[in-house]
Amino acid sequence: MNLEKIKKLECKIHDEIPMTRLMNLELKEINENFLTTTAPLDININDKGSAFGGSLASITIISSWCLARLIANDLGYEDFDILIIKNESSFSKQVLKQIVCECTIPTQKEINILKEKLTTKGSASLKISAKIIEDGNICMNFDGIYVIKQKD
Repeated sequence: MNLEKIKKLECKIHDEIPMTRLMNLELKEINENFLTTTAPLDININDKGSAFGGSLASITIISSWCLARLIANDLGYEDFDILIIKNESSFSKQVLKQIVCECTIPTQKEINILKEKLTTKGSASLKISAKIIEDGNICMNFDGIYVIKQKD
């Protein structure tokens, strides 16, 4: 996956999910381990001067959705829906600087299972984990289960 693909997806989410544009969510980088996204603190701030929990939750959910979409695209699936069906978040530290989200790329085994189920059943689920980090410290953990299915 390359920077061009993630910037194209960033434009898509900014057009189709206006909240992401207002939050200034940016898809920054993808490598073999993570999709990294960022957002500025100043427009995602709460009354305590730290990142608003609702913004952090939204950023992890949308960033993980983006990763699911990139994976599905790489598997050759273009005309499909991705839905989050379950998530869990835990907050351990305030975010006082730029918001940085790292979504962990699933293992090759998990991606192979996803591909097999999409091929045989037309739908599959994928667990994606993400974290909000600041200065090397984890401030929030997120686990989401996304369903990828062929459109009707």
